[in-house]
Amino acid sequence: MESLVKEMQDPESGVPVRSQKIFLTSIPSAFMGYDLIEWLMERLNVEESEALNMGNQLCQHGYFFPVNDSKTLIVKDDSSLYRFQSPYYWAWRQPQKAPDQIEYAIYLAKRSLRNKQRHGLEDYENEALASLNKNLKGKWDFIVMQAEEQIKLSKDRKKGDKIVSDSQERAYWRVHRPPPGQFTPLEPCPVPSRDRQGK
Repeated sequence: MESLVKEMQDPESGVPVRSQKIFLTSIPSAFMGYDLIEWLMERLNVEESEALNMGNQLCQHGYFFPVNDSKTLIVKDDSSLYRFQSPYYWAWRQPQKAPDQIEYAIYLAKRSLRNKQRHGLEDYENEALASLNKNLKGKWDFIVMQAEEQIKLSKDRKKGDKIVSDSQERAYWRVHRPPPGQFTPLEPCPVPSRDRQGK
């Protein structure tokens, strides 16, 4: 998967990534769904339905994500915008290591300290934050301090870079801590134990 995604990101022969205009807003570092599907069809020599399926698999595994829809990880063969995930956040970079509770708590605390309209937490995230606050009580001062430090560091970055970075981090957590009832392909499948079969 990763080698295919690297090919997609090639500036010359990959999926065309650029600032996209929507009404009066410029969306940095984005590509359109139909450009992705067309690229997959040509590169893999497959039909549209197979390219769409492959695009959805890559999206659900966190290699790219919808820019304007943080709730679903679905690729549409239209002008919907997507953004490549930073390799730092690729799921297979750290196999067998799920992100820990402290990292998630810092992320949620950071969002809760920022502009509520743009960075506000969803209901399930508010519940998770309250639960983490309760369970990590002894480390909570450290968590808040880390969140504040990350916010302070991000203020020095360019607006476009902040937008891209924020969306990549949010997409990462959407894959690793999806809303209740949402599917994630990263969850380990239960494997039946042989010693239980005869009992």
